[in-house]
Amino acid sequence: MNFRWHFLSGFIVSYILVYFFNFSIFAGVIIFISSWIIDGDHYLWYAFEMKDWNPIHAIKWYLTSIPTWFKMPLKEREKFKRGVFIFHGLLFWVILTALSFLHPIFFWILIGVTIHIVLDLIDFHFRGEPLYNKIFPFYVMKRNKNKKGLKEL
Repeated sequence: MNFRWHFLSGFIVSYILVYFFNFSIFAGVIIFISSWIIDGDHYLWYAFEMKDWNPIHAIKWYLTSIPTWFKMPLKEREKFKRGVFIFHGLLFWVILTALSFLHPIFFWILIGVTIHIVLDLIDFHFRGEPLYNKIFPFYVMKRNKNKKGLKEL
């Protein structure tokens, strides 16, 4: 899903939680930030795959390559590696859930991450993408063996 929609949705949900459900402003800010900063794992994946740590290059790559990606038929996309997004995975959710029993900030982060993931799963469903890509990063790593890399996109 496009970054601006995550940003906007995170802001709206955070605002609703603060205004209507008496969440503190601090909690609202944490929920808002965590609802879109989770996409930092997209940058990490780019950096490791391309061996290029320049964030400007990563942004340019995403802006040019992702539209090309989604124009390809699903059968063609299956020939390429999928992104390994560690902050989108089920294990990350389990860790956040466990940590939320220790301090409320982790619960607020979990709410933000949940907002993000729900939007991603809805987007993937409508694009015909398999949902495992966002939930099981270890499976994606296994599936990526012998697939075309990012440089070939």
